[in-house]
Amino acid sequence: MLEVVYFTSVVLCVLGSDAPCLNDGGTCQYDHLPCPGGYVSGLCSGASNRRCCQSSGSDAPCLNTGGTCQYDHLSCPGGYVSGLCSGASNRRCCQGDDSACLDEGGTCQDDSLSCSGEYVSGLCSGASNRRCCIEDSACRARDGTCQDDSLSCPGEYLSGLCSGASNRRCCIGADSGMCSNVKVYSRATWGARDPTSVSAISTPVDLFFIHHTTGSRCYDFSTCAAKVRNTQNYHMNTKGWSDIGYSFLVGEDGAVYEGRGWNNVGAHTSGYNSQSFAAAVMGNFMTTKPNTAALNAVKNLIQCGVNLGHITSTYRLYGHRDVSTSSCPGDALYNEIKTWPDYSTAAP
Repeated sequence: MLEVVYFTSVVLCVLGSDAPCLNDGGTCQYDHLPCPGGYVSGLCSGASNRRCCQSSGSDAPCLNTGGTCQYDHLSCPGGYVSGLCSGASNRRCCQGDDSACLDEGGTCQDDSLSCSGEYVSGLCSGASNRRCCIEDSACRARDGTCQDDSLSCPGEYLSGLCSGASNRRCCIGADSGMCSNVKVYSRATWGARDPTSVSAISTPVDLFFIHHTTGSRCYDFSTCAAKVRNTQNYHMNTKGWSDIGYSFLVGEDGAVYEGRGWNNVGAHTSGYNSQSFAAAVMGNFMTTKPNTAALNAVKNLIQCGVNLGHITSTYRLYGHRDVSTSSCPGDALYNEIKTWPDYSTAAP
């Protein structure tokens, strides 16, 4: 009878000390054994090599996003997402940093999935088979843009270089013809509505203002063009303006999107609209500045305006906040443009 009591107490003791692992849906075992979901230390009784084997199935939603299930008191570079991991509520999905892929206009995914472009390794977080699918790479390699071929294309359309429907083809050639040193998508290309009225601007102007749109950032034509259309709808439908307010918008795809352009007065910087142009970088840049592609696009756009005679060679550059109480264009972007040679500390 004493032996039975002793044996029972040992079993209860082991089960009790393994409770943290069991509560997470794991199994305590020696870590030389296979474990589909990965091992977590410190949750099991016994030797240091007796660890908690996590179930891969219950963590699959997190793993499929390139994340890692871990306790949320640990450091996580990409932020935590709840509801994707097994176990306790504080065991959450740590997202990796996929920005290198996003900067290329790609999508991180399992490379067993179809990719109409090409896969590039080393740009995505997570497992080695989670790679960056860069869509439309064949068209992009020719400096073209994949779009519906019912849209205007100043050059020519080439078939077989784009994903999607047969009428989604590669437009090759400078889009708006206005700048040779930066890609500028015309209003027709991004799908602009017609303005309800226009007012011609007298050029050359002496002032150029930098804005940010706030909201999400964009890294490819489709996303950026949709964001420009949404901005135009907001300015026209909600604010009651005649058109999108900015002269130009800039995406982190390194392209410029024509707003009111070089010929019309904008609605971007109160008190200075008839004396200036403005470019808005798409996204919120309070804590991080735009990528190099976007910053270079802004610089090249301004130089293009100078070359075309729309901006004086002695122009002065400002952030929107320099003439308003706004935080625009965000702390990080504002600090960046203050280092540019034509930024002015004098009042406009």
